Amino acid sequence: MLSGAALFGTIGTAQAVGPDVPTPELAASRLLLAGLLFVVVAAAARQGGQILRTLRSAPAWWAGVGQAGFNLCFLAAMVQAGVAVGTLVAIGATPIITGLLTRQISRVWLAATTVAVTGLVLLVGGQVGSDDAPSALGIVLALGASTSYATYIIAGNAAAARGLEIQPYLAAAFSVSAVVTLPVLLVGEVAWAVRWDGALLLLYMAVVPTILAYSLFNRGLRGVRSSTASTLGLIEPVVAAALAYVVLGERLGTVGVLGAGLVLVGLLIIVRAGARVKSAIPYAEHP
Repeated sequence: MLSGAALFGTIGTAQAVGPDVPTPELAASRLLLAGLLFVVVAAAARQGGQILRTLRSAPAWWAGVGQAGFNLCFLAAMVQAGVAVGTLVAIGATPIITGLLTRQISRVWLAATTVAVTGLVLLVGGQVGSDDAPSALGIVLALGASTSYATYIIAGNAAAARGLEIQPYLAAAFSVSAVVTLPVLLVGEVAWAVRWDGALLLLYMAVVPTILAYSLFNRGLRGVRSSTASTLGLIEPVVAAALAYVVLGERLGTVGVLGAGLVLVGLLIIVRAGARVKSAIPYAEHP
């Protein structure tokens, strides 16, 4: 699961080094191509026939809507609230929202999440270079992204509880998200997708932080609670910050480095606790 969440952290750097393309159209194109590729992967594994059956299950629809909502709200929040604040609210609030929705609140989870979210505040704060206040709309959009992400995670646990196979489930979920975001492509500008640099960026976004990342992430959802999974997902901004430092030359500063360390400490706490109780994890979540 951590490896999948870490791959999510490569998205920002890929966008920064890639061509300048409209983000809503990039998000919708990513979901459309990923949905098609997930169908191909499921068919290659001789599980294509299970996709339609999986579409009749509630988790696939909740996951698809959650994934579509996250992509659209998150990218819009980056514009309205700024990258630092938007990331802090969208990713940092996810463990809290997930824990409250599932009522999976334990002392260990609370301690680990508190440490990790505190670290995330310092990590993002160490990158803030502007005193501009975020708009109220930006905060609302970031919370929408966080709630959508939590919905996706809870749906993944529910899918595991019902014994749904990972690849047909992902094919069904991302097909739903592709249909939900299709209007963005129909009214938007997509000429960039046929240029070699735009096509290369889209291919990377669809394959690495989507096909590969979500295959690993959803496999991990079979072994941890939703609240734990959302806290483990806080590795994403740490990877993003590290790549920004190495590839883009951005500086974290002392506060940012301290924040990244606290996030890792929080993850270590919850991973060690999860290893001790892995055999006792229930799957009783239904979005």
